[in-house]
Amino acid sequence: MKIFRSAFAIFYNPRGMLRILLHGMIGAVVLSEISVGWAADKVLGIDVSHHNDIEDWQVLQAANISFVILKATDGLDYLDPDFTSRFSQLSQFGFVRGAYHFFETDDDPEQQADWFISNVQLVPGDLPPIVDIERIKGPVSGDVHKNFKIFLSRLEAHYGARPVIYTGPTFWDHVMKQHFSRYPLWIAQYDVEAPLVPDGWKAWTFWQHTNDFAVPGLQDPLDASYFNGSKDDLKKLLPSHSPSP
Repeated sequence: MKIFRSAFAIFYNPRGMLRILLHGMIGAVVLSEISVGWAADKVLGIDVSHHNDIEDWQVLQAANISFVILKATDGLDYLDPDFTSRFSQLSQFGFVRGAYHFFETDDDPEQQADWFISNVQLVPGDLPPIVDIERIKGPVSGDVHKNFKIFLSRLEAHYGARPVIYTGPTFWDHVMKQHFSRYPLWIAQYDVEAPLVPDGWKAWTFWQHTNDFAVPGLQDPLDASYFNGSKDDLKKLLPSHSPSP
């Protein structure tokens, strides 16, 4: 997942804070050192799409990766071309699996939910369904908050678990406000000692802290995230029952 800027939408760039720090102070180097040191005792995971070239999942095991989240769907009809095969492969390597949908504000929310459901068969031990919302794309039909709630409720009814919301703090505080704090938060903010928690939430569940995570054996860096707790805590987040038919 990438949070970026576009002429057509409101976006948040997690690297914006780093740029300010680099222009104004040398202390940005200290923040980097803190993040590296913190990784040793945190549950670490990555999120990938077909843009990430990964042929050997064992290199992730060697890098102490606990969970892997795949891009599954986008809007009404996009399916990541590598999702189905990779989602099956992950179960063979012992990773906690996750799948996310990129929410398009100009598409029907129920149809988006049904598209995700038709392509993502979660089983006990997988992460709850995940939705990435980071831009307002027009024209928007109806109320954005209402439409997003319809989407979330449809997923929750089907999978029996509250979906995880991925977003950036600036986008959320300017657009969504505090309307969805009952859902687990996956916050994206890079190169900071700790992320800003948007209005409505008291804490983050996942924190995407970098898009430059190097794994020995892979050519390109990856997006990486911490889970806010232990491996036992992560297990408690995982639905223990199968979705409704």
